Amino acid sequence: MPAVSLGRPSGRRLAVVGSGAAGLFAAISAAEAGADVVLLTKATLADSNSMLAQGGFSAVLPGGQHAPGDSIERHVADTMSAGAQLGTRAAVEVMCRRAASVVESLLAHGVAFDRGPDGRLLLGLEAAHSFPRILHAGGDASGAGITRALISRVRGLESEGRVEILEGALATEILLDSGAVAGVEYVCGTGARRRVGANAVLLATGGAGQLFAQTTNPSVATGDGVALAFRAGALLRDLEFYQFHPTALQLRADDGTLRSSLISEAVRGEGAVIRDASGSRFVEEYHPLGELAPRDAVSRALALHRRAGGGQAYLDATGLEAERGNGFLSRRFPSLDAMTRAAGYDWRRDLLPIGPAAHYWMGGVATDLDGATSIPGLYAAGEVACTGVHGANRLASNSLLEGVVFAARAVEHFRAEPSHWAGPAQNAGAALTIEVGAEAAPRSHATSRPELAALMERDAGVLRDAEGLGRARAALANLSSEDPETENLILAGKLLVAAAAAREESVGAHFRLDFPVRRSRDGAVEVSIDVVRQPVLAGRNAS
Repeated sequence: MPAVSLGRPSGRRLAVVGSGAAGLFAAISAAEAGADVVLLTKATLADSNSMLAQGGFSAVLPGGQHAPGDSIERHVADTMSAGAQLGTRAAVEVMCRRAASVVESLLAHGVAFDRGPDGRLLLGLEAAHSFPRILHAGGDASGAGITRALISRVRGLESEGRVEILEGALATEILLDSGAVAGVEYVCGTGARRRVGANAVLLATGGAGQLFAQTTNPSVATGDGVALAFRAGALLRDLEFYQFHPTALQLRADDGTLRSSLISEAVRGEGAVIRDASGSRFVEEYHPLGELAPRDAVSRALALHRRAGGGQAYLDATGLEAERGNGFLSRRFPSLDAMTRAAGYDWRRDLLPIGPAAHYWMGGVATDLDGATSIPGLYAAGEVACTGVHGANRLASNSLLEGVVFAARAVEHFRAEPSHWAGPAQNAGAALTIEVGAEAAPRSHATSRPELAALMERDAGVLRDAEGLGRARAALANLSSEDPETENLILAGKLLVAAAAAREESVGAHFRLDFPVRRSRDGAVEVSIDVVRQPVLAGRNAS
């Protein structure tokens, strides 16, 4: 394929980078609205965090379809509470109020959410939700069910000539012209660099779980979108808030390394409990909601209890079949049942060794309520974005919802051809800005992924302090790699560590051993920690 000129195309072209739920939904929405769409993904369409999501899709359905007593207002309240009240309420309300309509859109695109014998959509309960409001597809394979349906639709649009799909295309630069987006540069499988001209670029590249030794994320989660946006000069926000999922099955691989595999929040929602090496349930000692506390609290309980001598933690689902009948676990969680059996466990009888694993980055590229960033023509949706809905800790099953809602809003904003790009609004209070050098020079130590992940796990994981963060910052300054994904991870690590060092308190998923309590505030306005590149490059001409 020949390189495309940097000049903006005569028609309205949207370049979507990433093929998780947010990217696929954006590409479909834009193409169906008549836009010229190019969808780039660095691997295949099926390689994404969305494909692996076990939990579900949270939504308060209209009419008599929701649980008795539930409401959109309760969904908003649960989301704000889980996020330690640091979420942007306006964004949370937009997400929760639009949930039912995007469920209808997903159903129209062929997503087969689970239904009961009467044909009604089934609703599950997950931690920190006050009512059952979680839609699932295939029991514990919701992400796969949603993503596969969207892939089928986008392939159909490709066959109609309405979407161009570029697989094996690793985006390497957001191209700017006179301060606005002009396209994206990428490296194809042959190593050749090519460019796609576009009126706008929507980043939907997912997270950066490969920053840490223990993660539920796939190998493609290397922080590419955050790195792309930062190098282009976009505002980043809330990078200190990285959620660790508390119940990841942890097993030794043949090479001796510890590997993690996600065990859904929904298992605890059905009644599974957590025990320590002595068999005692201990999470309630750290949080009154016990196993149904928000993920940050449960992960912190596991880390602190182990630090205090509690040893290995275990997930105990052995009582569920006695309560729900034989075969319940395999019916309700078919994928997990197969995974645990393949690992040598019969979870009807065996306790499962678990530990926290990096799962979701609440921070990212700062956006407004329409997914627009601080750079004209640059949008972000899904995990790469910081829309403000998650605050300091994401509520279970809000991720797929957020990605789809704000992908749709970004496309609507793009279609409107606004004359003014507002970008993300600053918080009403004072904002602490961190200036991070684009590159640390000279750097002489070529690093490996395991080395980077080990230092981040040790010094910037569930438990942090100034000494460890300082050690991580010094080590990261000397790391380099010729591999662009590893280089993106190094940059993402620097940004996260800088933000974590700046927030001298504990709140949500950010826990400082040296500042174990939350700071008191002079008013209701929370201080945000924004990250900008120094020097700021937004507005430069593409070279």
